Amino acid sequence: MTEAAELHEAWRAVANAKLAEYRRQCWRLAGLAAQGTIAKADAIDALWGIAIAHALVRALGEDYVNLIIVEAFMALTAERAA
Repeated sequence: MTEAAELHEAWRAVANAKLAEYRRQCWRLAGLAAQGTIAKADAIDALWGIAIAHALVRALGEDYVNLIIVEAFMALTAERAA
């Protein structure tokens, strides 16, 4: 692998790790909101702020970040309704 490819791979690996942790936190906060431990609106606002602070919105776009948040909250809402 070339030096440029190695540097690009390091960049990609860190970005993927950040995205994976963001998803985990979305599911964690959605679970806490479903339990009534935290307010759903506060959890979503916090997740949006985290996405902005860590450049996920800039890197992935608003629509994709919204999709990640909605996915976690809707899945838990569907589970509770079933």
